[in-house]
Amino acid sequence: MRQKVLLATLLFLICGVLGTLALRLGPCERLELKTLDARFRLFPQPQRASKEVVIVEIDDKSLAEFRRHGVAWPWPRSHYARLVRLLARGGAKAIVFDELFSEPGAGDQDFASAIREAGNVVLSAEFTRHSGQTFADNPLSRPPSLKVRFAGSPPGQYRFAILPQPLFQKSAAALGVADYQLDEDEIVRRQPLFFGFAGKVFPQAALAAYLTARGIDSVELPSPGLLAAGRDLIPLDAGGLRIFWYGPERKGFRHYSFSELVPPAPGAGSPAQSDTFRDKVVIVGLAASGPFENCLTPYTRDVRSSLCEVLATMTSDLLQKDFLLHVRAAVPVSAGFLFAALVCGLFFFGPGLLPVTAATIACVCAWLALAVWLFVSRGLWLDVVAPLAALGLAFAAAAAVSYQVEGKARRRLRSVFNRYVSPVVVSQILERRENLELGGQEVTGTAFFSDLKDFTALSEKLPAREVVAFLNEYFSLASAAILENGGLIDKYIGDAIMAVFGAPIPSRTHAAQACAAALELRFHLAAAGRPAWATRIGIHSGPMVVGNIGSPQRLDYTAIGDTVNLASRLEGANKLYGTSLLVSEAVVREAGDGFESRELDLLAVKGRRQVLRVYELLGRQGEVTKELRACKQRFEAGLGWYRDRDFAKALDTFEALLAARPDDGPALLYVQRCRTFLGEPPAPDWDGGHHLTSK
Repeated sequence: MRQKVLLATLLFLICGVLGTLALRLGPCERLELKTLDARFRLFPQPQRASKEVVIVEIDDKSLAEFRRHGVAWPWPRSHYARLVRLLARGGAKAIVFDELFSEPGAGDQDFASAIREAGNVVLSAEFTRHSGQTFADNPLSRPPSLKVRFAGSPPGQYRFAILPQPLFQKSAAALGVADYQLDEDEIVRRQPLFFGFAGKVFPQAALAAYLTARGIDSVELPSPGLLAAGRDLIPLDAGGLRIFWYGPERKGFRHYSFSELVPPAPGAGSPAQSDTFRDKVVIVGLAASGPFENCLTPYTRDVRSSLCEVLATMTSDLLQKDFLLHVRAAVPVSAGFLFAALVCGLFFFGPGLLPVTAATIACVCAWLALAVWLFVSRGLWLDVVAPLAALGLAFAAAAAVSYQVEGKARRRLRSVFNRYVSPVVVSQILERRENLELGGQEVTGTAFFSDLKDFTALSEKLPAREVVAFLNEYFSLASAAILENGGLIDKYIGDAIMAVFGAPIPSRTHAAQACAAALELRFHLAAAGRPAWATRIGIHSGPMVVGNIGSPQRLDYTAIGDTVNLASRLEGANKLYGTSLLVSEAVVREAGDGFESRELDLLAVKGRRQVLRVYELLGRQGEVTKELRACKQRFEAGLGWYRDRDFAKALDTFEALLAARPDDGPALLYVQRCRTFLGEPPAPDWDGGHHLTSK
């Protein structure tokens, strides 16, 4: 037991630690991210996307429409100016361009005027640490309008930037950084919210849109994991915003085609007087196919999404406080240790492989269900890879170790008991092996002895080979009757069989099982039509010691004790009564009402002074013939006269019974006893019993 406890403890600790390490291992981290993507794909929530955010996209339709009117890409900036004025007149809260205006172009003055007049336009910039990536050299013409106070270290500084033209910078309400960082698999999942350049701090474009829409000009980071913007508190993950995706592209936000709002030919009609964009944050950007910037999201594997969709999603997250929060690592780590402990404990101390497997599957399903529920209802990201890795490792390791340690013991037990009991009982022994003391334990059971009548004389007449074949055939029938009724074949002794019922698996019906086996054996022997197979059986119930008994060199699983000795004596006592199936009073009492028997005598076997009430087992209740039942009643009446010392009446009763059943051995015995006592009465202290002087 101590070894099992140490093994189980060591295994669950090792597997728990490995599960903890899985939180930081690259492959496991990537796999965890894939499970997060799967949660977004399997449980999309496009209805949660903010109705406050809309997208105006420069799509293939817009490019084709402008091209049809002779306007080639890149378009003159006057078209953007028309859009800005349209949106401003419509009451938009913020207008965010996810497009760099770093190169001069036609209509720049008109566009700058429209930006200045609107007063709520956010323009995009890109920061880089490599000068070779820049394609324009626009200086920073105005400091950022956002004031940021850091409790810790400010973000790292970028050396180079792709900025809008100075004319646009001076007109815009804010500059937002439109950098989109990708994970190793090129999927956008988390974005930093602050970037340093030229000694200043700039917000990410989505944060700039949110702050502009809310009219906030200063923020504070009281800790690395928290951003305070006005009255709003925004949780950060490693200094960035973990994106909460609502659904596939074009499923959450309202999309407008640029050419529908701003036709290529001025005066062609537009919803300029409409309130469509009132109190909206409008994201404007490229969403056309071709050599334009795009990215992968949890919903796109091969087809890339426009960056407008990413910007709109992050803006909606900030506006609605739809934050994807990562559950603290202590929770999955604790779960990993708990799962490992449970599996190891069940493997070493549980009832078997099936319950362990069921418990493991239940743990997996419960943890996955918890992760899904937290994700859908609370927006919480609960790690599943680390705790389930600990669970899987514990299952595999415990199974391997258990097979080597426990499996060896089980195979040993099976080899010991397979010869003695039925396969069903062997399985029960293996399942309950913790209660099985192979060194010997006291139990209450029933001992069963069976012996062939006149076998010695028969064996002297037959060749040895025929004797062996004869015994093998007999033992096959006898063993089947014993095993099928849950008995344990203790040993074969010459032509005799010793069996035990109620061990090694305790049974409340051990006496009834033994009686059923005896009757079944007698039936099969009679059906075989072999007169030489006449058998004598003795059965007694009581306490006995069972277990592996012997020397260190040779052990046998057997039963010993007074109960066993009495059963053996009862088998031999059949010779005295001319019967074939003797049972003790304890057997009759324990077997219950399911069997019929007749009392024969008060018998003291050799070596015992105390008398034992013995019975002849007649059959199952309801299967005894009327003639045999009448014989039983007549015999018991005679037995009453006999014990009352009225030997004359007893003699008449037994002789009448013999007249009806000449082969009734007990009646014949009592006729002889009555005649003896009529000539020489027993002593005054006679108790009505009989004392055997031989086995």
